Amino acid sequence: MRPLPPPAADDNVQERIRGLRRMRMVATGLLLGVTLLFAATYGFEEIFFTDHLPLGLGLLRAFAEAAMVGAIADWFAVVALFRHPFGIPIPHTAVIPRKHARIAAAIGRFVAENLLASSAMAQRLEELDPSGRLAAWLDDPQTATMIAHRIATALPPVLETIGEDRLRGTIGTALRRGIDMIITPSRMAGVLSFAASQNYHHSLLNVALDAVQDFVGRHESYIRAKVADRCGEWMPVWVENRLADSVITGIDEALAELRKPDHPQRQEIDQSLYLFIAQMAESPEFILRLDDIKGQIMDDPAIETYLSQIWTSLYAHLAGETATLETIVLQTLQDMSHRLKTDRRLRHSFNRWLRDALERLIVPRRDFIGALIADLIMRWRTETLVDRLESHVGQDLQYIRINGTIVGGTAGVLIHLIVAAAGR
Repeated sequence: MRPLPPPAADDNVQERIRGLRRMRMVATGLLLGVTLLFAATYGFEEIFFTDHLPLGLGLLRAFAEAAMVGAIADWFAVVALFRHPFGIPIPHTAVIPRKHARIAAAIGRFVAENLLASSAMAQRLEELDPSGRLAAWLDDPQTATMIAHRIATALPPVLETIGEDRLRGTIGTALRRGIDMIITPSRMAGVLSFAASQNYHHSLLNVALDAVQDFVGRHESYIRAKVADRCGEWMPVWVENRLADSVITGIDEALAELRKPDHPQRQEIDQSLYLFIAQMAESPEFILRLDDIKGQIMDDPAIETYLSQIWTSLYAHLAGETATLETIVLQTLQDMSHRLKTDRRLRHSFNRWLRDALERLIVPRRDFIGALIADLIMRWRTETLVDRLESHVGQDLQYIRINGTIVGGTAGVLIHLIVAAAGR
């Protein structure tokens, strides 16, 4: 598998790297400071206090000695996450480089099993409320007028007046036959082939990536809870938080990588799409699914009732000889907007149909999408993975070193006081 070249570092990455270096210098400087303090206390004892060590100097030495131990221990723990300390292959060090494949697979599996699961997709579509958005869009007079004008100019200029029942029956029958004749696997393959040649699928992919990123941002607490559930009870909370941060950052960066037009995964998507187009016309499973979707559309009682009302309204306007076709279409669009806003049953039916269609399209391919993300991370060089994770969490980890130095020194002072009190 050919590794991907390291991505160009933007200003944010450079700023994080500079911040990491600053905090690393602070933590290392603190270690050197307590080491010099420890050496100085010994020098003072040898020169000025050969018989008896004063309590103050003893406390200072105990602080420096324990702080050195805490600083060195936390330095080892932080470094061992990303590399071998001093290049020595000590067991259970360089954790992230050794677990590169597991990290990639875990992130891809997490996206597939949680973010693209059927329940998550249904919840996201429920929050989006597509029918409500459509109603708000059609409620704009300028938008509705523009659509009505385009539809009216595209339809035949003259319609023969017929009876209402015959109009309803004729249009209903023609609609069913038209759907059966037009929406066929071969015709859909032709439409998809044209759309693919115009790169429309890449635009849809960008929209899907934006939706996933928005979902991750809105459900960060849910992701953190999932990460915490997978961690053992023995794992510290700060480690769980760092792992959750890494998962969220990894997802965001993977989505950002997939947005690049020349990304290798997009080429694989192109190949998979053209293979799917070539096979869909002859796939029995796809033909059955398409027939099922068409049946749901035409047999839904709410949609059937609404279409019947449209035919009645259309006949009344045509028979009155007072309204233009454009006005009829405009009023129809306005009525559709009003019905979508006020009729919960119709809005629910529309949203349910759209949700089922998207679930049939995306959910069965969620493992493929998760595999794309895992493959992307696997294609990163190990050094790139380590650098990215360290640039995101390394600065915070330096505070662990600083805290370890201070807490260790404080513990040393307390122990020295306890021992001194016990000696008296």
